[in-house]
Amino acid sequence: MKTTVINGSARSNGSTAYIITKILEGMNISKTDITSFCLGQTNIKYCLGCKNCYKTGKCNQHDDVDKIMQSIVESDLIVVGSPSYWGDITGQLKVFFDRNTPFSDTNENELKLKIPAGKKGLSVAVRAGKTERENIHIIESIEHYFGHLHITPIGKFSCTGIDTFEDLMKREDYIEKAFEYGKYLRTTM
Repeated sequence: MKTTVINGSARSNGSTAYIITKILEGMNISKTDITSFCLGQTNIKYCLGCKNCYKTGKCNQHDDVDKIMQSIVESDLIVVGSPSYWGDITGQLKVFFDRNTPFSDTNENELKLKIPAGKKGLSVAVRAGKTERENIHIIESIEHYFGHLHITPIGKFSCTGIDTFEDLMKREDYIEKAFEYGKYLRTTM
């Protein structure tokens, strides 16, 4: 199953990436079928709000959004994860979402890049605090994004009480839960 991972974190080797990896291992998705993007290590410019994409179907700016969107077009599963920054998705992920206006259902231009039907989406949220409230908001933001691209959400995974990667390594229960959740998703697809 071709999979695109969009890690909204600033770090490619942190808790969010690790949880996503464990879920995909549980789903038995081969590493060769996964294309990962850590948004903290990409070149993505802010949306200019110019609305040119409504006229042309394309963004005036060309950066790593082009590569990520091509990967989404070619994938069956889209995984989007974000740590909690001030109770919300990261700034990097918000900028990426903003730059997807040319591809969303709010843009009716026939020339736009079309996202093929049938794609599935998985949301992952990780936060330092103990309550789920912020993670619910993060997952809702990711699923809102999926909705505008007609990606069907198939699952969501939330971790709380994880401030550092070292915290996660002490929480074998979360690591095992992520793997088992991936196994469960594999049986439902």
